[in-house]
Amino acid sequence: MLGTEARLVYASTVSNRAIAAFSVAALCVLLSPLGALAQSGWGEPLQPKVPKAEPIPAPELPPAPAPEPAPKPVAPERTEPNPDWADAPPTEFEERSPENPDWVEEDEPPPVGDRPENAAANYDIRYANRSLTMPRGMMRGTFDAVVGRRRQEVPGMVDPFGPTGTISTLNLGAALTIANDIEIGFSRYRMGSYPPVSILPDYGFGGSGLLSMIVAPEVKFGDIPFYTRFQPLNNGVSQIAIDAVFRIPTRSEFGFLMGVPMRFVANEHYAFDTGIEFNVENNPNGPSVWSMSIPFGFTANVTDQVFLNFNSGMHFFDLSQVIRTATSGLINGPFYFFPLGAGGGYTFKAGSTMIDLFASFRFPTLYGFTTRASEVNAETWAVTIGFNIYSPVLFKGSAL
Repeated sequence: MLGTEARLVYASTVSNRAIAAFSVAALCVLLSPLGALAQSGWGEPLQPKVPKAEPIPAPELPPAPAPEPAPKPVAPERTEPNPDWADAPPTEFEERSPENPDWVEEDEPPPVGDRPENAAANYDIRYANRSLTMPRGMMRGTFDAVVGRRRQEVPGMVDPFGPTGTISTLNLGAALTIANDIEIGFSRYRMGSYPPVSILPDYGFGGSGLLSMIVAPEVKFGDIPFYTRFQPLNNGVSQIAIDAVFRIPTRSEFGFLMGVPMRFVANEHYAFDTGIEFNVENNPNGPSVWSMSIPFGFTANVTDQVFLNFNSGMHFFDLSQVIRTATSGLINGPFYFFPLGAGGGYTFKAGSTMIDLFASFRFPTLYGFTTRASEVNAETWAVTIGFNIYSPVLFKGSAL
């Protein structure tokens, strides 16, 4: 009995010891993870482990392509305008400016009709080859200055036909061709009839024009001549015209001239001028004085622009005296005068105009005589300097 109990007590003791050992071992096992967890940061929030991103290398760009060469110009197969692409003609109100795509720049302005560019295209630049009238629509301005001396014919007597002594005048004239072969003007200059042969009223010293001023021997205004010239014949070689000149008196007396100038041209460089002129001068001291002049002139163009001229002629002072002498047999008779002069000039273009520069020296009464005596008079002389300016054709059309 005792032995049984002892074995039971022993078995129970062994069993308790085994349980205790097992418990200690289990406790150690349980405490090991807690220590590991404490060492690894237990109590802190868990952070997920993110793997570090490695930098991605940038992709290599391909090399830039080389620029293509410019294409070579190719001539079009057809250059004429395409009628299907033509624009309508511009209206007169269409804008003309560089902003307009239809604007076309021009180097030179287009010609307007068939009008010449300058006066020389209408009126020959060669002085000797010009006609007695200007072309229709052309205008001429003339200015001349005269300085000279006139001898007093009868000492102590007042001469009714102009001053004596030293004489100086300034004269401005103008002329216009209003229709074909019809020229009018307020001027003492007329082609082929300048300077005048007549000694009346001023011995060729000027003192007449659209605006004329006598500077010496006393200052005063001159007369105003108005002329009309009609040229019925001009065949390139022979020319004939008819002149009618009225003197509007502001200084002297009323006068009238009727003339028939003639010009003969040779080789386009030489001209012979002649004709016949009749003068009627009002004489405040007696009856009117009728005179006749036969001028003669020669003009030569040395070059197209340089010209020389010589002039002379014959002047019958008083035709009534000629008739009385022829019918009564008086030996006193009328006066006859032969003038003599020479000059020259130069013609040039100035823009659209043409200008003649001229100068002359002459003896208005170089040789005079009557039926009884004759005399050389070199004490009466005159120097003239002046110019003509010709405008381009201002208008055209048929004759008025």
